[in-house]
Amino acid sequence: MNGVINMVRFIHTADLHLDQTFKNLPIKDDYLQHALSEATLNSFDNLIQTAINEQVDFFLIAGDIYHGARATLRAQFAFSNGMQRLADADIPVYMIYGNHDFDADADHRLKLPKNVYIFGAEPETKYLSTPAGESVAITGFSYDQQWISEDRSEAYPNRDTLVDYHIGLLHGDNSSTDGQKRYAPFNPSQLASHGYDYWALGHIHKGQVIYENPAMVYPGNIQGASFKEDGAKGALIVNLAKGVPAELEFIETAEWQFQHSTRDLGPVNSLDTLRNTIETALHEHIMFAKDEAVNVISRMTFLTDGNEEALYWWNTYAEELLEQLQWSLRNQNASREQKVYLVSLDIEVKDQAVWSPSPVFNESMKQAFESIVQDTDQYKKVIEDLEKNGQWQRLIGSAIDPDQFKADILAKAKEKIIVEQASYSQEQRRF
Repeated sequence: MNGVINMVRFIHTADLHLDQTFKNLPIKDDYLQHALSEATLNSFDNLIQTAINEQVDFFLIAGDIYHGARATLRAQFAFSNGMQRLADADIPVYMIYGNHDFDADADHRLKLPKNVYIFGAEPETKYLSTPAGESVAITGFSYDQQWISEDRSEAYPNRDTLVDYHIGLLHGDNSSTDGQKRYAPFNPSQLASHGYDYWALGHIHKGQVIYENPAMVYPGNIQGASFKEDGAKGALIVNLAKGVPAELEFIETAEWQFQHSTRDLGPVNSLDTLRNTIETALHEHIMFAKDEAVNVISRMTFLTDGNEEALYWWNTYAEELLEQLQWSLRNQNASREQKVYLVSLDIEVKDQAVWSPSPVFNESMKQAFESIVQDTDQYKKVIEDLEKNGQWQRLIGSAIDPDQFKADILAKAKEKIIVEQASYSQEQRRF
């Protein structure tokens, strides 16, 4: 006898960041600036339409709807409109606020349609019944402050045995990894002990399953904002049925992707060789955009072992070639369905690179650089004025990893020394 398998079908999304900006990108093209200003909202619209088309039972949002506690009106109106579209389609929404959009003052938020259920500052459980009659419990909490250092998951109740499915909503860091411990840290084993059928997580912008049974999943954000957030972006359609693993279907909603490729620069002995090397790499990004039917924001990094001649041609012409390729792409984009924008060409010097052809000078330069690396006081003195800057403190300083920032600065300084030294040596030989 063939029976119907009862299940629930829902959207799991997180980290919408509807009012995020792209100010850190070196964008000179007016069209690209405008397109990116609309990109996140367009991805959100696509997500809402997917939920309607798929006729899901409900819609889960695991925090960070907005990029800041004081959300822009533009983002709030867009979100409210999306929630109303779901209301018109009889799709209930269950949402929590995260560390970016923590609910410090509800008076600064627009009222949402009655189909939207917002969890409070302490773990609580809400219930629904699907059109097919399946009963579902959803437990979660919203941030009421930017940082939460304690494990709030311990306060989640154990599974409600009277419902068909119990789902946990949580915006936080996996404490079993090296992540920061100020965003509601949790241990996956602790979550599993509650007996829930699914954990809808938020906060990490890279989609990943961190626990198999029950499924504990980060869907990732819906629109990348930098090259650290490259690749496809979207949300998940989740099918839950009793006694079987959760079925996860990724749905791409972003119309713009960041693509960063890294390859060897190889031997370069002329302007034509350098141009062909760069254009060959760029062509792969153009074909990717066409094959995947997505707009691409491109960045290309070329690795070098410090070859003087190759670095000479790079240092002399890479910046001008970037401008020419950007100009060419703008003309092509006018007739191309999928747009491609090249925002930067970068050179990365390998660790084994020679700093100077002179063995004595090579060793002395390395030693001098290493002494700066080890001299913590000297480094602090160099960035002292930067750390005192109010805008730095407010917008950047608190959001970066100091050790990684120092490493990036030193790596860039090392790269600059080697490239300039190689170029200088070649110029002396040529002229």
